[in-house]
Amino acid sequence: MKISKKQIDINSAELYYAILNIIREESKRYEYRPNADQHIVVVDEDGKVYARISMNRFLQESEYLLAEIKNGGSRTFEIPASEAFMNEIGCSLLKAPSKDKADIHIIIHDLRTNMTPNLGFSIKSQLGSASTLLNAGLPTNILYKIEGVEFTDDDIKAINAIKDHLPRMKEIVERGGRMTYSNVEHQTFKNNLLFLDCCMPKFIAECLVVDSLPNATSTIKDAVEMVAVKNPFGFTGNDVVAFYEHKMKVLLLDAALGMTPSKEWKGRYDANGGYLVVRRDGEIVCYHFYNRNDVEDYLYHNTRFERGSRTRHNFGSLFRGDDGCVYIRLNLQIRFKK
Repeated sequence: MKISKKQIDINSAELYYAILNIIREESKRYEYRPNADQHIVVVDEDGKVYARISMNRFLQESEYLLAEIKNGGSRTFEIPASEAFMNEIGCSLLKAPSKDKADIHIIIHDLRTNMTPNLGFSIKSQLGSASTLLNAGLPTNILYKIEGVEFTDDDIKAINAIKDHLPRMKEIVERGGRMTYSNVEHQTFKNNLLFLDCCMPKFIAECLVVDSLPNATSTIKDAVEMVAVKNPFGFTGNDVVAFYEHKMKVLLLDAALGMTPSKEWKGRYDANGGYLVVRRDGEIVCYHFYNRNDVEDYLYHNTRFERGSRTRHNFGSLFRGDDGCVYIRLNLQIRFKK
């Protein structure tokens, strides 16, 4: 059993990692061990053989599941035959709990080091809806003060009545308003960002501002390049874009492999192996953490900002604070591009 390692464009490369065991933690711990007679032996946490199924059967079931997913489109639907096979192999959950970044643990044989590490991998699929990298919520709200213009209560009401986010932001700008970073409201998330980089809270705030401009494309790469033009930290090196790009890659990598907004982050990765990406054709491509630059480049070139919900996350509406000033909240959510 092999998985291929690859690059930004998600085309497979001629480099493979041999899989010795696959481990899943569900209601019980199961190991999936390939043997010499072309079977997968499923062993439970007590060391008992739960099932013994031919590799050819796994291949047939995976091909059937891929075809059904492609035929189903983006809607939610059931595949009874695949559910029956999942029960047969002790697989009851489609994904790990949201608090866990590692969806699966794999023991591989690394031919370069001759080691057999147990590595956690996060799984992302290009089948169906685009996956999230960092989920929106009240902890990811960022507060801005509106400066450069005085808004009356009637002005605030009129702007908030504009339904869509970008037209609402355009109205603020055209009236002379500018959004100035005030605070990350959730202290744990603010601390996590500071843990990554003391400039990170303001940097992310700047990215969300440029993503709210009328010409915004929402891609991470475009937003970073627009911030680099502004150069809010006054970097004077030869490559200003690289300075800001590095900061974003630090955030993306840590959010991908371990950090969550509402839990204190101490720098330890759950998904210490990297990323497994299921391409649209069903091939599995591995972005191994050993090749950290590849992982960072993949995340940087394949993610975008997603604008939050006004009703769920207090996103994008003007309000007057206790100090009499006018504020607005933007919300950080990062999703993979399709």
